[in-house]
Amino acid sequence: MLGRAALATLLLAVALPLTGSTGSAASPSTLPPLDTTAHLRVMPLGDSITWGAGSTTGDGYRLELARYMVDVQQIYTATWVGSQTSGQQSNPHHEGHPGWTIADLSAQISTWMATYQPDVVLVHAGVNDARQYATTAVMQARMADLLSRILAASPTVRVIVGDIIPPWYGTQQDIASATVQRFNAVLPSVVAAAGPRVTLARMSAAVSSALLGDGLHPNDTGYRYMAWTWWRCMAPLLTPDGVTRAGVDPLPVPVRDSDLCPS
Repeated sequence: MLGRAALATLLLAVALPLTGSTGSAASPSTLPPLDTTAHLRVMPLGDSITWGAGSTTGDGYRLELARYMVDVQQIYTATWVGSQTSGQQSNPHHEGHPGWTIADLSAQISTWMATYQPDVVLVHAGVNDARQYATTAVMQARMADLLSRILAASPTVRVIVGDIIPPWYGTQQDIASATVQRFNAVLPSVVAAAGPRVTLARMSAAVSSALLGDGLHPNDTGYRYMAWTWWRCMAPLLTPDGVTRAGVDPLPVPVRDSDLCPS
């Protein structure tokens, strides 16, 4: 769990796989620092994309994200937490639930937070709400409620919220895609209202709809770009000045941090 050691001294690594309250604006550096004597507990939270549907290994972005993190530092250890398992990692845990909406996740999140006590939660959810014809206003309220429950469960948890890659096939998906784009437009305000412990990751800036193998779930390349985006947005919270990056940027066109991870 989060402690009092200086954030600038935190070094992060992940074991390699085998195959709340809201508040006024503040910078991440002013938040309670992470405890370098403990495991960093990371909870991937979402739907079938978090589960890894459409990826060759079933790990989705989680496998590549683990590799990015382990390539950076070899001192601090992180672990995935959650009630679900999928993929080929030695630690395959997460809270990815195929078909679930934001409201479905909210109904269970307090229990999961109490059970697994994550230090960081990676939220990527909403496409199923859109596919079930939820309005943008409903999705906005649901996300605000989910974030409120996460923050209320832990005074120190950090949350990164990914916006949604618009789906692209069929009449239903055309409607869902339009809803997703409207939701993405208001999501920054939802994140800002949640307070300084919540930040935004612009998945839609890194992953194009062309990288959705079935029109809904990313292919392996799309998941690799998602992993990189999570890491680019997580690293400033975990490494001195956020200057250390893992691996080689896989994005075909360089994307500025300010575009992927707006403050």
